[in-house]
Amino acid sequence: MKTYPDKNTEPNSSVGFEIDNAYVTLKSITRILSSIDEVTEVDRRKLFSKWDDIHIWFKYLNHQCVVMEPFGDNSRYWIGPNNPKEGLDFSNIEAAFKQYKPPLSAKLFGDLITLNFNSLFKGY
Repeated sequence: MKTYPDKNTEPNSSVGFEIDNAYVTLKSITRILSSIDEVTEVDRRKLFSKWDDIHIWFKYLNHQCVVMEPFGDNSRYWIGPNNPKEGLDFSNIEAAFKQYKPPLSAKLFGDLITLNFNSLFKGY
């Protein structure tokens, strides 16, 4: 999966990053986060609950972190610390998302929605 690093980071480090939400469900994000050793207490928001743009809460190296949809209507999810000034290195988490391969149906749907026609016609 393609990730988009936070623009305010040093090379080879990541304070936070974004992913296209057309390729992944919140359930898949929860599974990916739960598979990372340093991540604990993964909690997804309940259906129809008040959410303030935040879909998932989790702890990474004992720091509170979130998966949020900026402005509540965005094509990407932002994954990072609840307090970006803490300077956590998120490269391990970003690597797990880079390794994720969405199911073929999600990939085709995501490529159509994002108008990513180059990727659409490449082999899977």
